Amino acid sequence: MIQPDFVFRGHQAAVNCVHFFADDLYLVSGDQSGLLVVWNMLLKRPLVQMPNAHSDAIIAVTNVGTGTVISQGRDSKIKIWTLTTSELSGDLVLAKSLSVDSLSFCQFANATIGPDTCIVAIESVDSGNAYIYNVHKETKHLFSIRHKTAMPMGTREDSPMCLRLIANEDNHLKLYVGYESTILQCFALAVSENECVAKLVSSTTTPHKEPLMAIDINHQDRRLYTCAADNIVCCFVLESNGALRDSAAFIQLPNPGASGIRYFGSCSLIAVAGWDYGVHLYTTSLEHISTVRFHRAALTATTMSSQSSTSLPETIDDIAQQRWGLRPQWLAVASRDTRISLWNIANIVHPNDKPS
Repeated sequence: MIQPDFVFRGHQAAVNCVHFFADDLYLVSGDQSGLLVVWNMLLKRPLVQMPNAHSDAIIAVTNVGTGTVISQGRDSKIKIWTLTTSELSGDLVLAKSLSVDSLSFCQFANATIGPDTCIVAIESVDSGNAYIYNVHKETKHLFSIRHKTAMPMGTREDSPMCLRLIANEDNHLKLYVGYESTILQCFALAVSENECVAKLVSSTTTPHKEPLMAIDINHQDRRLYTCAADNIVCCFVLESNGALRDSAAFIQLPNPGASGIRYFGSCSLIAVAGWDYGVHLYTTSLEHISTVRFHRAALTATTMSSQSSTSLPETIDDIAQQRWGLRPQWLAVASRDTRISLWNIANIVHPNDKPS
């Protein structure tokens, strides 16, 4: 059985999210207890450990550049942190806190538009309102993504379960929203200094039977991928305006439930984090490559290193510089068993079945 290259064991609670940044030099993770950790990937040791970064579980993390970390908690807060580092240690200082409705576990989405980074998050599930926040300009605008679902006793507000924000080549924003009812919608966002207007571009009924859990996009090939609480993984074709066609293909996982789905363009790979403890790897056309199992509880998230050729700071010795330059491309996998596993992509994608 293939084993990971390394296992991070700094968490004492279920790890819910993980993300590489700063040209792979750092890995940030958040857990069920509210602990936020920034890992030094050269030493594979914690650089910063922030207990009680949130007063409830952390469900999403990302970065802006090398000096800003963003986290979302079940305490209904999105927090923007300033990261300062030295060779062996660092610190996180809270720069901004935003309110968010995390009752549906819907994670924020983010995208870079020119020099700016924008966050979209749920203001209120009950009202169907979301907001877009510009991290650099510190501006915030509300807009509606309301969707009603017909029920035997009438209609009710449909809870957003997952978001994906995309900036096109012309810097126009598209927001994809997956709902509890399994409906998938695309909105075009027009953002000005004073407001954000969301125009519905398409609304699609998916083959899923359970709430949608995650969305990711292969922008180059105009493909959108979804996973859900059922055992179905779907691929949709995107029109030139971002609208969704009907499902182009779908496959069934061995067991129900997936927390996340990621498209990694550097190796044209689809990775699904399964509740059955396995990472299921597929080509972009959803042909199965392999399934990797190591963890002893449900998987929650995956992230892949960029394998950037950026050099380390000059203070790092020549041997470490050489070792860093020869590092493989990594897949990091977070699990509810409190561990994060680190895999060499070359070892888990079989040479004769590499994705195209």
